[in-house]
Amino acid sequence: MPLPLHTRTWGRGRRRLLLLHGITWNTEGWWRVGPDLAALGYEVTAADLRGHGRSPRAGDYTLGGYTADVAALGSGWDGVVGHSLGGAVAVLAQTADPGFARRLILQDPALLMAAVPTEEAVAWLVEPYRHPRTVEAVAAESPTWHPEEVRRKLDAMDQCPEEVVEATVRDNPGWNLIAETAALGVPTTIVGGDPEHGGIVPVTIGEWFAAENPMIDYVVLEGSGHSAHREPAVYDRYLETVAAALEVDA
Repeated sequence: MPLPLHTRTWGRGRRRLLLLHGITWNTEGWWRVGPDLAALGYEVTAADLRGHGRSPRAGDYTLGGYTADVAALGSGWDGVVGHSLGGAVAVLAQTADPGFARRLILQDPALLMAAVPTEEAVAWLVEPYRHPRTVEAVAAESPTWHPEEVRRKLDAMDQCPEEVVEATVRDNPGWNLIAETAALGVPTTIVGGDPEHGGIVPVTIGEWFAAENPMIDYVVLEGSGHSAHREPAVYDRYLETVAAALEVDA
């Protein structure tokens, strides 16, 4: 049974847009993106994935479980923006239901973990929980972020227990969505972070997607990290890229 996800909405446009966050985050991480996309004429809905924010905890954290919850929000979205884990969920939701969205924007999506040993992946993702949970500590770890993102990160981690993060890795051994992504049948833009600044989509894979499937565009936001929407130095370029992928004027 799908879990009922907590959502929040910005705007009252005729077009509908869904935002799916990355691991450890929640709807509050879209505090700037949501209103800015609403200003482009969208009704923008953001969802807390299972185990995150104000959504229920789950008995499992398989990608299938995450996807079933999101699918229960409905289909026919004019656009879906999925960041990191949210990008993986968007791919699977679209694969299961070709009517899920008319367009996808996959922001540095977490498509492949098969090459990383499970224990290494767990250690990497739970590392922030091992550090002091203070504004100063988070700001030092993510110096390119907007100060508001730092505060919201602390709140998001309080609402997403370390156990959820670990289970998301352990419940999905061999996590590999390369084939599903390459076969997407709707216009899709993959917005990669700069690999030199923490982007997780290898350029060779991004370019291969674009060469393999004419529905897919791949762009790299130079100088951005994994979370471009949190970085003031690249935010305007990020918003312009998303607006272009949605075919609206920013």
